[in-house]
Amino acid sequence: FGLPGAGKTHCGALAGRELGCAFHDGDSWLPDDLRASLARGEGFTDEQRQRFAEEVGRRIAEASAAEAAERGVNARPLVVSQAMFKRRFRDIVRSAHPRVHFVWVRDDGEARLERLRAGGNLVDTELGKRMALDFEPPDPTAEPDIPAIDNPAGTTDEDLLRQLATILERVRESDAIRGSPGAA
Repeated sequence: FGLPGAGKTHCGALAGRELGCAFHDGDSWLPDDLRASLARGEGFTDEQRQRFAEEVGRRIAEASAAEAAERGVNARPLVVSQAMFKRRFRDIVRSAHPRVHFVWVRDDGEARLERLRAGGNLVDTELGKRMALDFEPPDPTAEPDIPAIDNPAGTTDEDLLRQLATILERVRESDAIRGSPGAA
């Protein structure tokens, strides 16, 4: 999770392509009214965010079931990129999927805005600036186990892959200790 332009989708695609994960771009799950809000340069209301967090929970269940049906015991860990701006909405996903592991994709601010200026995102630069004011980074006391991927300007795919591989290994170790199969 993270701000628009932080590199969530890029990191997820790398995990899918290079680390054997099943990647899903959460933006593809956006309902039409949320897409329309973004197209108008508006952010989401809390009602829209809550509804979408519930939808993300449903879609994760569907993707997980499809992965298990297709691959059985060889099911890949799911990786989903989505902003999840506020803890209460991350908590909705957590309550639906207690094994979920959130990873915060961080940037240096200017790199994020440069990526938004380059286009190819559902959010433009001005909306991206306003959204940053509404973002709740993880609170270490309430969300103590959220690792971060640092993606400032100049970060290479190799750097990102090293960070992703380290996090994925920690997730697998954590899940093994808890007696559940790997998930990310």
